[in-house]
Amino acid sequence: MSAWTPCPYVADYPFDAERVHAMWPQLHAVDAEPLPGSDALMQGWALFHSGRFHEAAETGLALGVDGWSLSNRATAAQAGLVEPNENVRLDLFKRVHLQASALTLQRPQLANAWYWQGYALARYAQGIHVARALAQGLGAQVGLALRTTLALDANHAYAHVALGAFEAAVIDKLGPLVGAITYGVTAESALNHLQQAQRLAPDSPAVLHECAGALLLMDGSARLEEANRLQEAAAHATPRDAVERLWVELARTSLTL
Repeated sequence: MSAWTPCPYVADYPFDAERVHAMWPQLHAVDAEPLPGSDALMQGWALFHSGRFHEAAETGLALGVDGWSLSNRATAAQAGLVEPNENVRLDLFKRVHLQASALTLQRPQLANAWYWQGYALARYAQGIHVARALAQGLGAQVGLALRTTLALDANHAYAHVALGAFEAAVIDKLGPLVGAITYGVTAESALNHLQQAQRLAPDSPAVLHECAGALLLMDGSARLEEANRLQEAAAHATPRDAVERLWVELARTSLTL
């Protein structure tokens, strides 16, 4: 991999393996990632939570299949929260999608293999514009991957918010009738997923920020007050690691726009 744009908050969140182990339930309430089974993998997650995404991704790749979820999450964080160049960002999301797709073949019962496949493809679809992505048939793939994630783990907060946001985007681009007929999505379903994500991870700035954006996309001014409340909560959340700090800063930026 070529050098990545560095996360600006690495110095503020010095994690080691012991600290990650102690905070694992809090740090991974959003993605239900299983506790690592090796010291090397735990150290890789310490790099991730410190914001050292490039090193974390490389560590995950070096560990083989056991490290692919780490590599996927680190690469997705870099793409979605740090990388300023749109073309590079899309390439990173494509990389996550391809690697996660390979992982679903190796470990089809692993919820996060399906999640990162669906999430990365959804973010790629946003980058090339949702309507174009739907025309290419990507929407069905996103929906399948995220629904499979939830079939394997109904308490996966990230999958709930990703599926709710995807369904909101489909409704926004195609309208409720076509969205329901073509993709089986409804405003009620999208809202249920967003609400479930908030119940599972009520203090996650990522969940709060993404839910706010999805509500605005789906209902516009009708949900403006609720979306602003969620965005305010995200902006004032106390970040537990460098990743959450990036989400907090993103929420703060959104409030100033």
